[in-house]
Parts: sequence; structure tokens; C-alpha cells
Amino acid sequence: MLLVLARLALTAALWVPAELAALAAASATGVDAAALSEWLSAPEFSPGILGAVAGLILLAVPLWLLAGALACRLLGRLPAGVHSCWSGAALRVSLKVGVVDGASRWLYGTRLWPGWLRLSGMQVGAGCEVSSLIDCVPELTAIGDRTFCADGIYLGGPRLHRGTLTLAPAHLGADSFVGNGAVIPAGVRLPDGILLGVATVATEGMPAGSSWFGHPPFALPRRAETRFAAGLTHRPNAARRLLRLGWELLRFALPAVAALLLALWLPLVTYVVAVAPPLLAVALLLPLLNAGLLFLAPAAAAVALKWLLLGRVQPAAHPLWSAWASRWDFHCVSWNVLAAELAGLLDGTPWLAHLLRAAGARIGRGVLVGGGFGDDLPDPDLLEIGDGAAVDGLFQAHTFEDRVLKMDHVRIAAGATIGRNAMLLYGSEIGAGARVEANSVVMKEERLLPGGSYAGVPTTRV
Repeated sequence: MLLVLARLALTAALWVPAELAALAAASATGVDAAALSEWLSAPEFSPGILGAVAGLILLAVPLWLLAGALACRLLGRLPAGVHSCWSGAALRVSLKVGVVDGASRWLYGTRLWPGWLRLSGMQVGAGCEVSSLIDCVPELTAIGDRTFCADGIYLGGPRLHRGTLTLAPAHLGADSFVGNGAVIPAGVRLPDGILLGVATVATEGMPAGSSWFGHPPFALPRRAETRFAAGLTHRPNAARRLLRLGWELLRFALPAVAALLLALWLPLVTYVVAVAPPLLAVALLLPLLNAGLLFLAPAAAAVALKWLLLGRVQPAAHPLWSAWASRWDFHCVSWNVLAAELAGLLDGTPWLAHLLRAAGARIGRGVLVGGGFGDDLPDPDLLEIGDGAAVDGLFQAHTFEDRVLKMDHVRIAAGATIGRNAMLLYGSEIGAGARVEANSVVMKEERLLPGGSYAGVPTTRV
């Protein structure tokens, strides 16, 4: 109960700066309670109101992010050691992890994200590229210079065991690469130049400059490098920095879609109530209107943005600082903000396939897709699923290697089954009727035979 109350209190506190900005805007434009009531009864949008609303929309998320970073500081430093799961330390861990998760949704993969992490208490070196982090306690985490962290990394998360919570510093050295879903446990210190593959669990004793994959991890040979000019990967010029920053700042305008839908909702509701019989309006028309504006319209906007920004995506390699990579990144964020609600509602139903097809995926008849598959959809054009397949896993049709975005098809043949949280890397093909067990990883360019059953990281036939 205390945790619930603390979360509610923190949520309310984080929105105070945006609320104060709204009050200041209302005062500056002469809007009081009476004027607001009158406007709600007969809404109209003057240039002044539109300007104030637009300003608030653009500032709301940045103000929340600033408040979140300061909240992590005000919650105090968490000491390393073993704590009770009922202690104040455990409560603060939960609050801090929640704030980092919330900030990650808007800032992951941007040049602003390392700065926010530093403000919240983390040690982040120069020239780092950091995507989403999971279970991360800022002051107990350090990332060295020029390190690249891909999506969904478990970095220094607390260990829970028999009612206790263990906190310990986690350190990731300089010039390292950490793949999607990799785990760096609390207390592990990694040297410079480490490469951790997808879903790999790091251990102590990995030598500097080595590459690892799997669970348990095994050493990999030196990885192949894709050659692009340094100005496109590690040392961009000012123009490329400004271009990328522009795309990243555009994320904060995505809430404007919700404001536009609200502006449409008010007159439409007024019209429906005025012309339709009350029972018909309440039982049918208003629910349809709400569903359309809350779920269908934002998802349609996300689909339209995907085609406008990227068109039909083909297998390719794009350097990190290219304009194409920035557009692709904006598509990923816009899908998560605008379409994830509808995708979550349709998760595990045949209807989700229709949304995925609209975005470019090739999906056969009778396919069931679940497990949050549609919440993040970076590469729909590269996904092919045959008739009657059941997919509860994740597809990873791209990776960032040496700061180059590489992408290729992921093909799942008819009747195949992909278990919960299994990850299929780009270039992989799953044969007809094959089964991939939960939490497995199918490696790049790997072909699984028809009718076989596979499990593990990496997969082996079982």
C-alpha cells in the first residue's frame, strides 16, 4: 500500500512543473474558470488559444523529464548492500527505476538521453550512445566513453532473493558494445572494448577487447566491420548533429496528435448528443467515437508516418548519423507513442495482423501474434509470417554494429511456433512447422529446419 501511495505522490509531483506552466499560460491569456467553462460549452480555437495550447504541448514532456531527473537526485543516493524488500531503500529503488523507465520512453537513443542520465546521478562517459535501460539505479551505474548500448539492456538491476534486495555498482568500460536484451548484473565490472551479443549475460573475468554471446556466454571471433566514413559513424560534422537533434526534438511534438483529437472530440460529441436519440448515443455512437479517436486515429497516424518517412524498407546498412537512420528512429518512437495502445488492445487476436499488414508486414492467414509483439514495430516491411503460424516472441530485423544500422528479412514459415520472448535476429528463417522455445535466440542468417524443435541462447535442436 505504501508503494502505491508513494508512486501516486511521485506521479503527481512530476507533473507540477507542467501544471504551473499551464496556470501561467492561462493567466497570461486571461483565461479563468468562467472563461474555461464557457469555452467547453462552445469550443472555438483562436490564434491565441492555439498558440498557448501548442506551447504547453511542446513543454509538457520536457518539464516532466526535468522533474524526473531532479526527483532521482532528491530521493537520495542508495547505498550498496543487502536491504529488506520492505525497507525504505527498496521503496526508493522502485520509484527511481520507474522514473528512469518513463524517461526512457521519450529519450532512448537520443543525444539528450546521456545528459538526462547524468543529471539523474549516473556516470556516463563522453560520446556514448544509450538506448532503453531496464531496472537501472542511476547512482550505482557507470558507462565508459564511446560505449554503445542497444535496446532493452538490464544494467545493474537489483537482485531479489528471499525477501532481500541486493544493490551493487555495475560498471561498463569504454569503447564497448552491448546488444539488445543483454544483462550486466549488479556488482559486475566489465573492462574496455567488450562486445556482448543479444541476450548475453555478462560475468566477471571477461578480458578487455573480447566478444561474447550466449547464456552461459562463450567467446566469439573478431566481428566483421562495415566500413563507412567516420563522419557518418563516430565523428559527425555540425550539420549532421543539428539534423539528428531536430529529429530527436520532434518527438516532443507527438502529444500534439492527442490534442488535435481532443479538439475534434469536443464538437463531435456535442453534435452526436444533439442529433441522436439518447439511448443510441450512449450505447453505440459515443463508444464508437471514443474508440475511433482514442485507438484507431492515433494508430492510423503512426502507419501514415511510417510510409511517409520510410516507404517500403529493404535490406540495407545505414550509418548512425545518416538522415535515413534519424527518420527510422523517429518512426520507432512515433509507433510506440501512437500505435502501441491499439496494438496492446489487439494483442493475441487475429485483428493484430491487420494492423501489422497496414504497416508493411507480410502475414498469412490464420496467424496469431501476441506477447506485446506490436508495441514496438521498427521494421515491419522485413517481417514475413506464413499461414497458421503462432508468434509470441520478438523479431530483431536490425542491429547496430559499429554504429551502423544493419537490417534484413526475418521469415517464419507456415505452421511455425515462436515461444514467449524468443528473439529472431535479422536474416533468420524458421522452417514450416518448426518450434522455437521461449527465451531462445535465433542467430543472424540461421535457418531452422522444418518440423524441428529448438531452444537456447543460441538455439540448438532439442
